[in-house]
Amino acid sequence: MAAEKPAAPPVTLESGDGVEKMSANERIKVESQGLFYVSAKGEVHTFLDEVRSLDTGEAETLSGGAKELSKFFGIYKQQARGDRGKKLKDFFFMVRITAPGGGGFTAAQWAALDDATQRFAGGTLRLTSRQSIQFHHVYGPQLAPLVRHLNREYRDHGTLSSCGDVNRNVMASPIDGLDPAYEVGSRELSEAIAKELAPKTSAYFQIFLSEDDGRNTRPINPEEPLYGALYLPRKFKIGFAHPTDNSVDVLTQDVGLVPAEPDGSFWDLYSGGGLGLTHNMPKTAALLGLYFGRVPRDQVIDAVRAIVTLQKENGERKDRRQARWKYTLRRLGVETVKRALRERFDIELADAEPRPLPPMNLHLGWHEQRGGNGYYGISVENGRIDATTRKGIRAAVEAFNLEVRITPQQDVLLCKVPDREALERLLAEHGVRDPSSVSILRANSMACPAKPTCGLAMTEAERILPIYVDELEAAGLGDVDVVIRMTGCPNGCARPPTAEIGIFGYGKNDHVILVGGSREGSRIARELFGRVPSEQMVPVLTGLLTAIRDRNPEGLPAGEFLHRADPGELRSWVGVEDV
Repeated sequence: MAAEKPAAPPVTLESGDGVEKMSANERIKVESQGLFYVSAKGEVHTFLDEVRSLDTGEAETLSGGAKELSKFFGIYKQQARGDRGKKLKDFFFMVRITAPGGGGFTAAQWAALDDATQRFAGGTLRLTSRQSIQFHHVYGPQLAPLVRHLNREYRDHGTLSSCGDVNRNVMASPIDGLDPAYEVGSRELSEAIAKELAPKTSAYFQIFLSEDDGRNTRPINPEEPLYGALYLPRKFKIGFAHPTDNSVDVLTQDVGLVPAEPDGSFWDLYSGGGLGLTHNMPKTAALLGLYFGRVPRDQVIDAVRAIVTLQKENGERKDRRQARWKYTLRRLGVETVKRALRERFDIELADAEPRPLPPMNLHLGWHEQRGGNGYYGISVENGRIDATTRKGIRAAVEAFNLEVRITPQQDVLLCKVPDREALERLLAEHGVRDPSSVSILRANSMACPAKPTCGLAMTEAERILPIYVDELEAAGLGDVDVVIRMTGCPNGCARPPTAEIGIFGYGKNDHVILVGGSREGSRIARELFGRVPSEQMVPVLTGLLTAIRDRNPEGLPAGEFLHRADPGELRSWVGVEDV
């Protein structure tokens, strides 16, 4: 048998490899001079040239090079797809905002976001599993006006770095500052980190915000003091847990922080999590963050910046499938990284026993709020706020001057509520569903948008999971307390690998089914079925939920029960041995 071919050494900045050895994405970034220029077939033009072509209708969508740069501005180029996944000649964009810690939107900001979807997008607000908001079906002539509206009415640089090879939206428990028992200040830290790690190039301002006709001639300031000309090798994600709530799924983050003290004076530092993988590529995997130690609050930002710097220098820049920090960390070794944090970056990283991880919570219904008043959680199925619910939420926000937060489960919290009964009455008048009327099964479920808009999706998710839940409820299983998460591909946007039942697409009509994740996000679910056709999904899910309900005499949490169950026996209970 021939010897296995040794793996090629990584192509990194630290190893001195030139851009000619790197992927096409890296060349696009460096040639852009701070995201300003688009290079194509030996010709160079500005990103603004392409935006102007969209404005006039001369172009339907962005070029390939501009598509890669647009992600840094919070923009995804998309194309409608038919029932069998065939691409249609219908081009539009998805635009995502930055909302550190889930927003904490004022009434004026929420009105601006609500206006944006009515004026520029498809009439629905789409909440994300990273506590952000996406606008779908934004057509070319509406793209720049939407971005300008968000910057003017929502917040400065409102879409910058919500996508792209930079730090993404920083997550924090939505109840920090609301919970009467604990206030750890994670939302303030998330805002500070978002500001620290945001791109500093002037391109965003020049392209979307400046009224100066000369803005198209050259970049005013292309410098990136932290990221450099090539930015990061891939996206980077950060999240903060709360003493009683790990809805952010902290171990799935590139950097995750858990309060080690009830006042947030010290934090347990985890690093190297990430859930994306590629089918049939064993070198890719869903991985949880590894424990590094404990850092004082005043060094949290420094520690995060240091890890970002190490990823910039050492991350793989040829094979993007190996470019995430989770792979870089394991290649370098935890001890090497810990030593660099302590010696190179002067981080006071103390060895310690990590605090136990808290569970994921939904935060639905009425809760007492720190300082008086209360907050009220509304269940939003798969994060899609339809027109009826959207109008009801806006009416409530404006009537009571409420603050709005987004949860990692894609739900909405209405905060600083002065009168519970009046709020509930107003919401009922507008047809907003009472969260107590939503089954625990439906409230726990979560899906990504998937088809027909996402170009990576192989199967349905957002549009099909509610149908599965309908059938499970009709079978009398709506009160089974189990977390189900579904995506149309293995990228993990809705976090299936840490769910009690995780589902992701494989091919045009099949799904992988995982079981045994935990409510604390401390365990990766294992594969139970490699390929389940859509036609068999309801029977399989019915069998799993029935087993959780009827074959669990100890009353274990669903994930623990599924983790402990013998896979063969579990498949026999489901009634499907091999799909």
